[in-house]
Amino acid sequence: MTKHLIKFLVLAGVIAIAGCDKAEKAAQPEKAPEVAAPQERPSRSESITMTAEATVVAVNQETRQVTLRDAAGETFTFIASDEVRNLAQVEVGDMLAVEYMESIDIQVLQPGQGELGVAEAAAAARAEPGEKPGGAAISETVLVVEIVAINKENETVTLKDAEGISKTVKVRNPANLDKVVIGDKVMITYTESLAIVVTEK
Repeated sequence: MTKHLIKFLVLAGVIAIAGCDKAEKAAQPEKAPEVAAPQERPSRSESITMTAEATVVAVNQETRQVTLRDAAGETFTFIASDEVRNLAQVEVGDMLAVEYMESIDIQVLQPGQGELGVAEAAAAARAEPGEKPGGAAISETVLVVEIVAINKENETVTLKDAEGISKTVKVRNPANLDKVVIGDKVMITYTESLAIVVTEK
């Protein structure tokens, strides 16, 4: 769990409790219901997507060694593991396309919401027998931490996980420090996905 805290909070240095400010809600009319609407909380979402293509320039079915050449003309060789189904369908000249996506979503929860901890989920799929090799995988980790200190002068917050490990991070939008208090929970959702497709030359 500790490695997750370090990974996410470094990414979350972006934390911002850090997101862009949202517009203030208009004042409620005099006859509005007595039950107050949930307070709008700071949040932020970021994502990156990277793609790459390469051409198969050599493949050894016995040793499962595959050599690829990228768009810049550089070659690299690897051994395809047994997890790579249908390697026999790969031929010199085939194209391999890879797409990688990474996203992080940070949300300060409403008072009383959230339990400290971490949860993980993953799913994967592979090509059917006889098809060109390919596959996709996605994983998601949700981490809930607690704000245990706020330093407006230094524009930082200190976050603590369920194991009691804490880390201090710089916020991106200092104005959001006025919208949180010690004891608030922050939910960080980190998602990764990878898709690989091999197509004929």
